[in-house]
Amino acid sequence: MFGVPVEVLVGASVLTGLALLGGLLLAVRASGRRAARRRATAARGGGATPAIPTPRRPVDGAGPEGPIPFAEPGLRGPAFQYGGDGPGFPVDAPFVVVSIETTGLAPDADDRIVEIAVVRVDGSGVGDEYATLLAPGRDVGPALVHGISPSEVLRAPTFGDVAGELLDRLDGAVVVAHNAAVVERFLTAEFGRLGVVLPLNPALCTRWLARRTVRAPDQRLDTLARVLGVPVPDARSALTEARTVAAVLPRLLAALPEPPRFLTGLRPLPELEVTAAPAARFGELRPGARSWTASMLDGLPRAVVDAPTADAQRYVDALLTALTDDRILGGEGLLLERLAASAGIGSDQVAALHRRILGHLRAGALANSILTTAELRQLKTAASGLGQADFFDDLRPTSPQDLMAARLR
Repeated sequence: MFGVPVEVLVGASVLTGLALLGGLLLAVRASGRRAARRRATAARGGGATPAIPTPRRPVDGAGPEGPIPFAEPGLRGPAFQYGGDGPGFPVDAPFVVVSIETTGLAPDADDRIVEIAVVRVDGSGVGDEYATLLAPGRDVGPALVHGISPSEVLRAPTFGDVAGELLDRLDGAVVVAHNAAVVERFLTAEFGRLGVVLPLNPALCTRWLARRTVRAPDQRLDTLARVLGVPVPDARSALTEARTVAAVLPRLLAALPEPPRFLTGLRPLPELEVTAAPAARFGELRPGARSWTASMLDGLPRAVVDAPTADAQRYVDALLTALTDDRILGGEGLLLERLAASAGIGSDQVAALHRRILGHLRAGALANSILTTAELRQLKTAASGLGQADFFDDLRPTSPQDLMAARLR
């Protein structure tokens, strides 16, 4: 096919996959990441926290356990003190956008979080992402609303399994959410079931920001995205919503006369052990969608932490099997997507695996110094299926004269 037997190419690709997987790192401990962030904050002179006034409670007189009607500046709930254009001081810290899907609307009763996504935003733009489905310990609720089926959460971690990861990602940042009071209530309830009390920290609600800064028919996130010229994803998930919030946030902040002010500074969050890898949601391809890989990478968080070697190995083994006919068929693509999602493999790692495998295919194809037009077409088909359509753009087929000379040698 490529000038060498298919078995050689597949075998070489397996060896490459094994060599790559041998170098994958296990998850970095939460305390290490926190320490690095705090050192960076201290280095830029942002470690000091101003004096902390006592935030006022909601104007309806409800205590911290009562409902918050709207996340207005100066109000506080059990875990968040909401900032904006009210009194207070700026907080020099990155933002972390949190989005959730839930079984219902009553966290103090029996409703639980079934999916959560956290996207970090700093001065350079969107950074690290994290997303996982969660086993709620009950039915998943309105699947027609959030699109999560009972089978998808069978192997998902519980909230307690990933609570340490979430605390680490929220630590040292201003929490941002659309309908932040709802997110706060669910987080407080979930951590409360673990016996964890969240200290009061600054937060910002993009729904309030939109009401204050944007002329729109309503403050629904998809409405705001369209008004602000931000692409609205077709598929709904906690990760796509968090990405949309992260995209509209700079536009909303730019419309405020001054940076948002808060009545409380950052307080360190508790540390817990992480006992399970994330299980990102997968979505079936629709007719007319881009290649399965491009769709899969859109749906996976850009995780900084590598997946465990055994999980990545299963993904690579399945990928190499699927590539034996030089293209990824629909069923194979869905299987690979599910493997990557259930193993917690981030999109950056998936893309790196694909590039390494394509690089080995390149070496195999050029091993005999002959590359026919048909072989190049097959290489490009494989690259397109792996979401790397321009990977072989620098290659040219061997000229007829050189091809004839090579065959006569």
